[in-house]
Amino acid sequence: MDSIRQFRNVALGGGLLLSIVAAAGACVLSPALGKGLLCGGIASVLAFWLLLRQTERLAAAPREKAHTAVYTWTLLRLLLYGAVLSAGYRLDPESLHGLLGAGIGLFVTQGVVLVLGLAWPGPKTGPEQDEPPH
Repeated sequence: MDSIRQFRNVALGGGLLLSIVAAAGACVLSPALGKGLLCGGIASVLAFWLLLRQTERLAAAPREKAHTAVYTWTLLRLLLYGAVLSAGYRLDPESLHGLLGAGIGLFVTQGVVLVLGLAWPGPKTGPEQDEPPH
């Protein structure tokens, strides 16, 4: 369980850090692109955190209440995505740089989770668990 919490913290921190660095770099090309990327990146981190909280609560919830909770939290995440994309569009409606940045930013945390998932060593196992069962 400690490995899962550590993975979560690294993913959230890495997503936020990458969003800030990418937004600062994108501001050189277009301020609207940088602002959109930052908004999308922060929303991505927040949505991933909401997904983690939802998963933790669903693991402990009774089966009858779990079905409703899934739809509620999913709706909140989708509303967050819509609000960020709308704000990105309003940053620069002519060239759509803000919308492009917000769209890219929404995938920052998923990219970090993908890279961490491929590189993460996983939980430690003892020598007796390394042998296949007979």
